[in-house]
Amino acid sequence: MSTSIPESSVTAARRTLTGLTVVLGLLTLGLGIAVLVWPHVTLTVLAVLIAIQFFGFGIVQIIRAFADVEASGGARTLVGVSGALAILLAFLVLRSPLQTVVIIALLIGAWWVFRGVLDIVEGASGSVANRGLTIVLGVISVVAGAFVLLQPELSLEVFVIVVGVWMVLYGIIIVITPIVLSRMR
Repeated sequence: MSTSIPESSVTAARRTLTGLTVVLGLLTLGLGIAVLVWPHVTLTVLAVLIAIQFFGFGIVQIIRAFADVEASGGARTLVGVSGALAILLAFLVLRSPLQTVVIIALLIGAWWVFRGVLDIVEGASGSVANRGLTIVLGVISVVAGAFVLLQPELSLEVFVIVVGVWMVLYGIIIVITPIVLSRMR
């Protein structure tokens, strides 16, 4: 006995996910712009801004894991784990925000590489409609993460610029993706 999900439920879930994705993208874009406009912000404020972005990302990913009824169980599990790890990372950043830039940079760089690889895998195995954007998002994250991991002794100003640019690019792509997908349907 097979149960099918009504089309109206799928459409409602898709709209909810699109709305949450756009909100996350705008939050990320806004935080990225704020980081670039005020590059001399203290490490504590930067850590809190980054933690807010990780909390938002984690919450959206966990909701997405439950709400994306069209995704496979494995994909939903990866999305959920990704969200849980983002929330964990946010708590770790907030636990001691005055830790050295190197430690915070390494945590964030490792996260970007991890998330970027997941985005590349998702894009490579995803639908034709969002494949390119997801892969580009993944490559941006891997490159930014690798840069931070390979140069952990960066000064605060350079690190802030790298974080700000990544957040702006990531936010723009997150906002554009559902718009492009909705026009392709």
